[in-house]
Amino acid sequence: MAQDPSAKIAADYDSVMAQMSALRDEMSRLASTLADAGAKQGKSLMNDVNEGMTEAARYVSNKGHDTDARIEAAVASNPYVALMIAAGMGVMIGALTRR
Repeated sequence: MAQDPSAKIAADYDSVMAQMSALRDEMSRLASTLADAGAKQGKSLMNDVNEGMTEAARYVSNKGHDTDARIEAAVASNPYVALMIAAGMGVMIGALTRR
């Protein structure tokens, strides 16, 4: 005996809707998994950048202190030369800002 065409269409429609619902659920889980992975990777990247910036700040601070000590030593060993350099720079800056 042949099935009623409208009953077959209704059964096919229900089957397609169930598959669509399952696909929607699977896509939702996939999006959630990707979001979690992205958040973990973002946190890891943020920690790496933070560590790098801390190390860079420490390096610059150490170099600044070293340079400061060398300049102080140079000025202490040659006070007149340091005075002439400072006076010359003052005259030069004054001439440049006058224009």
